[in-house]
Amino acid sequence: MQPAFPATQLPTAPAGGSGSASWAHLSWSGVDEMEAVIQRLGQPLRLLQLDGGNLGGGAMAITIGPLRLSRLRMDRTIHSWGPKPLGELTIGLDLEPAGVRPPLRAHGSCLPESCLFGLDSGREVHLTLPKGVELGMVVIPRDTLCKWADQLGCGGFDLQGACRRNLLLVDPVRCEGLRAYLRQIFALVASDPGRLEQPSSQRLILEDLLPLLLEALIHGADQVGRLPRPSARIEIVKAAQGWLHDHPQQPITLTDLCQQAHASRRSLIQGFRDHLGMGPMAYVKLQRLHGVRRLLLGADPDQVRIGSIAAEWGFLNAGHFARDYRLLFGEMPRDTLRHRTPPSRTAAALPPLIRIPGRPPPAAPGSPGRSG
Repeated sequence: MQPAFPATQLPTAPAGGSGSASWAHLSWSGVDEMEAVIQRLGQPLRLLQLDGGNLGGGAMAITIGPLRLSRLRMDRTIHSWGPKPLGELTIGLDLEPAGVRPPLRAHGSCLPESCLFGLDSGREVHLTLPKGVELGMVVIPRDTLCKWADQLGCGGFDLQGACRRNLLLVDPVRCEGLRAYLRQIFALVASDPGRLEQPSSQRLILEDLLPLLLEALIHGADQVGRLPRPSARIEIVKAAQGWLHDHPQQPITLTDLCQQAHASRRSLIQGFRDHLGMGPMAYVKLQRLHGVRRLLLGADPDQVRIGSIAAEWGFLNAGHFARDYRLLFGEMPRDTLRHRTPPSRTAAALPPLIRIPGRPPPAAPGSPGRSG
């Protein structure tokens, strides 16, 4: 372990003082709105809702200079995949670990409660978030964190080497200290947002948070032999998912999908059940229901027929399609079409992170009164 951080070598507050900090509350109702919020926060991910019912939740985002903090809450299970932003270090952690709900899963492995994950920017995201999770994210340019580590006397720490491992196990006491301070920051901004505009508060957050973050990273980098073993079948699942996402409307049988994934029927079925909680053909139906929903949200009700769109995605029985759609999304297809997303409802059109003081947080478009 590195020695304790000297109190005289703390990073300076971001240049610019007042005006260099911002925050926002962004809420969602539906997987499409959640995906737009996630992309607005700089994470170019795609999402699938894995269990039924209307998806609700929200995010709180805080920016202090180059440091970005996010807290996400959701009430349905979500599977996410996609690339990470280059040049930035994205650190994820479970802010409210609870034994009564399933753990987070990344690349086929159940994540321990005391860990930091997602550090390798060259490795894609493959993450399943259980309903009820409270996910924290810390995003910071790598060069900036290295410079601040030098100021804190951690110049010998191999940050690049640690981040190549993607997952770091951290001592529970250190992890809880970092987790508790992040929760404190979000609670402070939610209750008294004007404090974030004060340069003294910005500096205090940096001076308290960065040592906790670096100490957790340094300790996690020391725990080489304790990482969870990757699942043997996760690469089979990823291969099948990749083909399905590249051929979203192409008819496919289980035998055909096994051939595309170069796997036996048993391995493919067991892999999907282990990692996504369903068989491969149930996943195909789920993915294509999401495809229909995206088209309905962008369609003109006067110009399209729901049955025709459903048939293009392989749903030939209108009654069965409507039932499955309602069970997954909590509404009928005609309701989605009636409340379609206008052309301006994109990730870029969501409310920007705003400066304060004293104004209440903006709700996401179409969701007044909901908070993160």
